[in-house]
Amino acid sequence: MKQDLLQGALLRLQGSILETFEALKDEYASPADEGTVDRIATLAARLANLEGALITLQQYSQRIVETAKAEAMETSLAAARMALAEVKSAQEGPSTAVTEDNSKTMKKVRTVQKQQKKPKRAKKDTEE
Repeated sequence: MKQDLLQGALLRLQGSILETFEALKDEYASPADEGTVDRIATLAARLANLEGALITLQQYSQRIVETAKAEAMETSLAAARMALAEVKSAQEGPSTAVTEDNSKTMKKVRTVQKQQKKPKRAKKDTEE
């Protein structure tokens, strides 16, 4: 399961923290030489970095899981809707747009309009 990945990352960070802490203790306990201060400072910075990463991952792990689940559900739902639309479209057959030329109502209106037209009277030429 994907949550195991987050748990594994948390455990790796905890292991690295313990390893760095032990190296820091060893460096402190060993006889001092020219680079001891630099090595202690480097190990302390690494320890702080690892602890920060651990805290951050602990805080966000639940949100990461929830967001990933929600996004997977949305993707699945969108795919299902598209598949349903394709099935409905295939069942309905090709669609035709209603225009004035193929509309039954418009044909009836034109027929009625033709019947209602009165013949125009021719103008009489009256010369006086």
